[in-house]
Amino acid sequence: MKVLAIVLASTALWGQTPYSRDEIPKLPGLLWEDAKSVAQAPASWDASDWKALGLGAAAVLGTAVLLDKTLDDASKRNHTDARDRLATNLARPGGTAGLVLMGAGYLGFTVLGKDEPRSVIVDMGVATVLAQAAILPLKYGAGRARPLDGKGTHDFRALSSQDGFPSGHAAQAFAMASVISMRSTEPWVGWCAYGAAGLVGVARLGTRDHFASDVVAGALVGTVMGRAVVRVNEGIRSHAGRAAFSVEPAFSPGFKGVTVTARF
Repeated sequence: MKVLAIVLASTALWGQTPYSRDEIPKLPGLLWEDAKSVAQAPASWDASDWKALGLGAAAVLGTAVLLDKTLDDASKRNHTDARDRLATNLARPGGTAGLVLMGAGYLGFTVLGKDEPRSVIVDMGVATVLAQAAILPLKYGAGRARPLDGKGTHDFRALSSQDGFPSGHAAQAFAMASVISMRSTEPWVGWCAYGAAGLVGVARLGTRDHFASDVVAGALVGTVMGRAVVRVNEGIRSHAGRAAFSVEPAFSPGFKGVTVTARF
């Protein structure tokens, strides 16, 4: 959490052109544009894209075969209340706390007039929503039991209440990390972001909420969504003729109120 806050607070690290105050699209419209672009992307994939998808699927399957039981057994053997508390805290950026952080950051940077980090948070928020939307069909389609259910690594019941695969926490954490990495001009920022996201995944193993393959699958979905959103939104930000509308607070010695700006 602290790493993400420090990264977001350093405006000099971002190299992309930001949304300016009068150019940031309404978030529902931006979300819709990104969702359409991501959904339509496979139609233009080439052989290398499909190969990457196959490698990702192989990574998930290989992890399931080789590591799921081994790592879950290790989590059971090493269980302590102190480790559970630590793991729970480490996993928070992948849950509600991460959403609160993004919301607080957006409001704070709006008040401070920091458009660049604010636009990063916009991309993070959109990527998170799309990542969660992508994993929901997988969760209920696969219907995989969680380690804490005690049903083993191979219990799948489609359309049941079981929802262990993929990990939503990992998807959110890696969506945020991939956006930070792509929007930064400094490699170490990306390393820190992915490192923090990796800790979220490890923490979910430690609390036995997920098997390793659940986490790997969630991380892949989040990373793909984060990178896709940044690429799509780069085009939107650079489109000078895009219609936009914004409402901003305004304070000066002779005026207190709001400013409404429309651009076409």
